[in-house]
Amino acid sequence: MRWLYLLLVFFFSCKSLTEAEKLHQQLAGRWLILYPDHKLTDNWQKVVYSKMQDSIVGLTGLKLVTLSDNGSFQQIDSIKSKGKWGITIDNIVFIEDGGKGFEHFSASFTGYKKGVLQLTEFVDVKGEKIKLIWNLKKITGGSASDLFSEKNNTWRKRSPVPESEKQLRERLSSMLGYYADYYELVTDESSFFVPTRVILPFRFYQHAIGMKDFDEESFFASLFFDKKQAKDAHRYLSLTIKKLRNDFPTRDNYVKEYAAFMEKAAEEIVKE
Repeated sequence: MRWLYLLLVFFFSCKSLTEAEKLHQQLAGRWLILYPDHKLTDNWQKVVYSKMQDSIVGLTGLKLVTLSDNGSFQQIDSIKSKGKWGITIDNIVFIEDGGKGFEHFSASFTGYKKGVLQLTEFVDVKGEKIKLIWNLKKITGGSASDLFSEKNNTWRKRSPVPESEKQLRERLSSMLGYYADYYELVTDESSFFVPTRVILPFRFYQHAIGMKDFDEESFFASLFFDKKQAKDAHRYLSLTIKKLRNDFPTRDNYVKEYAAFMEKAAEEIVKE
C-alpha cells in the first residue's frame, strides 16, 4: 500500500525521521474539520468550484476525525472504516482507506497555529486544479473530547439482539445527548452546520425541529436489530419531539437552540 511505502521512505533517513516525528506528534490527536478556504485563479475556476463546493463541504465539512499516534485514522461517524495516515519526508499528510471522503487523501502541511491545522489540497476538476486550504481544529479536553470516546459512541453499533423498550429509549437518549454536545462544539467553532452530520431523522427549521418520515433504508434504521425495532425507535422519538414542540429553547443562535432542544429530548425520552 502507498502509505506503507511512504512510511518506509523516512524510516531510512535519520534527519527526515526526526522532523517527521515532530510533525507526527503535533498532528496526532482529535480534530474537527472546519472548512476549506478556496484559492481560485480566474473566473472559470469560480464557475467550476461553485458547482462542487456544496458537495465537498457536505462530504467532509464538520466531521470529527482521529489521527492516532500509531498511524491509524478514524472518522467518528464511520466506526467500521479504519484507515491509515502518515507524513512523507516533504510534509505531505496522507490518509488511505479512511472511509467516504478519505479513501485517498493527500495534502501539504501548511501550518499549525492556535490549535488550527491548515492542509493544502489540490482537487482536479474539469482539467482545473482547485486549491483548497483545509482548516482543522484540534480538540483537547472538555466535553468536546467526550465525543470521541468509545463509551459515548456505543450507540453507533447495531444491536445483535432485539432490545426492550427501555433499551431502545436509552439508545435514543445517548444519540440525542451526543448530538447536543456535537452542536455545542459546532456553534463554538463554526459559522455554519451540516444537517447530514446528524443521523437522527430530523428536519431543522428556524426555532424548531421536526421529524422526517420513517425510512427503512436510512442509516438511522440500520442501527437497530430489525425493521420493527427501527420503527419503534422512530415512534418513540417522534412522540418525544411532539411532546416538546411547544417548549423549544431560546438561545442566541439557532444551532445552540438545536443543541439545547436535543439535550432536553435526551432527558425526556427515558421518562416514558
